[in-house]
Amino acid sequence: MPENVPQAGTHPRWLLPVVIVGLLLAGGGFTWLLINAGLDHADKISSVTAVTLGLLVAGSSALNWLYQRRAAPAAGAGDRWGAGNVVTEIGRLEDLPAWPVSYPGYRYDREDSTTVRIFGGQRPAVVDRFPVTMNGCAHQRFFVRWRTLGEEQVKVQVVASPDLIPIAEPVEGSAGWIASHGCGQPSWMVAGESRLVDVHVAWQRWVPDT
Repeated sequence: MPENVPQAGTHPRWLLPVVIVGLLLAGGGFTWLLINAGLDHADKISSVTAVTLGLLVAGSSALNWLYQRRAAPAAGAGDRWGAGNVVTEIGRLEDLPAWPVSYPGYRYDREDSTTVRIFGGQRPAVVDRFPVTMNGCAHQRFFVRWRTLGEEQVKVQVVASPDLIPIAEPVEGSAGWIASHGCGQPSWMVAGESRLVDVHVAWQRWVPDT
């Protein structure tokens, strides 16, 4: 999978060693201060023990937090792409979901992007040479993110090739995301014959994981 496909919950490799070294230095510094503070023997032992236990608890909590952050998937990202159904959603540009990091039964193949020009009052506009097929719908899956330039409102719908037959209910907005099987592709329309809208589209193609 290319570098621009986000990996949820990742952290820089240096973060964990820095945390560990910091805890060790802090523990050593506290221990040295207590030993040289002039306390009697019993107080030194109890103080050093309490500080050591406190540092161990804090260190364990920090390491556990880092591990959970590294292991956890992006919150809700996968759910928003659906699970086998055709998904046609709209939302604010900043709320569009990240690309999926995994999908049951499929693996990432490739991605692309382009700009689609919509002419008002005409048939639905589609991505030129979009890799959709007429059969073998389960042989690939598409994930699409789109937005209009200028935040123009358009109608988007998933259609089947080659006759552009609708296979899902349309929605209307200025940005959104789509998931579909290998027989469906996104299309856009705009009302008013004098209108012209450009849509930026990016998509990923996933293939069966066999």
